[in-house]
Formats: sequence, structure tokens, C-alpha cells
Amino acid sequence: MAEDDYWDTLPVTLKSKDLERLLQIGQTTVSLWLTRGTIPGHQIAHSWIVFRSEVRAWLESTSTVPVPEHEPYPDPLDDYGDTLTYQDLMVLLGKSRPAIFGWLNNGTIPAMRPGGRWRVEKKTLRRLLEETSNQRPGFVPRSRRTVDASAAETPDEG
Repeated sequence: MAEDDYWDTLPVTLKSKDLERLLQIGQTTVSLWLTRGTIPGHQIAHSWIVFRSEVRAWLESTSTVPVPEHEPYPDPLDDYGDTLTYQDLMVLLGKSRPAIFGWLNNGTIPAMRPGGRWRVEKKTLRRLLEETSNQRPGFVPRSRRTVDASAAETPDEG
């Protein structure tokens, strides 16, 4: 099977099991590498969103074998119009309907609701993905944010 054919068999949004199989590592290592920013990903609420194109580019950037020049891998948002529906978000982010509706209802994903139908502007979603990227300078994983915040609120004893 050609390399492109192999990558085409993977979903656009990779699950933890996909990463385990692809990288031949365990679940604990996947979680640790996402938290550390080794594997590129986006932490939305308590979930990691990992795009195939970003993982492929990352693997190529760490390769000791020269990689032939090629066009950049397609942006996962390229397949969508300027406005996405909740169904689009389910497919793109690889999450269930209750998860997507939860994020829309609590404002985790900024959205509009004209006529009772959720709509998310592509530029708003792109901004959210940039803000939640573990490749962004100064990124703090959600699990450490709550610990760091509570430590900052604790008065010094002495």
C-alpha cells in the first residue's frame, strides 16, 4: 500500500486509538505527548482534537529521512463553507451530538442560533482551534490550568 493510500484510510480527526496504532505507543504516552505538545492537537474543554494532516506534517518534520517536496496537506476546514452546522462539527471534530450541543450551549464553541439552528462561522472555529492548539506558545493544558489557578489563589503562608 502506498503511503498516501495508508493516510487516506485514516479519518480526518484521529482518535486516541488511531494515534496508538499509528505511533505504536500506549494510551498513557498518547495523553502525555498531547499534554506536552509533542503530538500536535487542540484541547477543547476536556477533549483532544487531533487532525490527520497536522500529525502527518509533524511526523515528516521529525523524520531522519529526507521527505520529498509536496503541497501542504489540506486544512481540515477546507471542505466546509463559511458557516458550519452542528452536523459539520460532529464530523470535523469527531465528537458525538451531545458533546457538540454541550459545547454550543455553554459557549465553548462560539456560535449563533438563528431560527433555532446552530451556526458556527468558519473564521470563529479557526480562531478557537488556534487558541486551543498545544503548539501555541504559552499553551497550558487544561488539567494544569486548574491546578495553576488554585495555586495562584492560595495565599502564602509565613
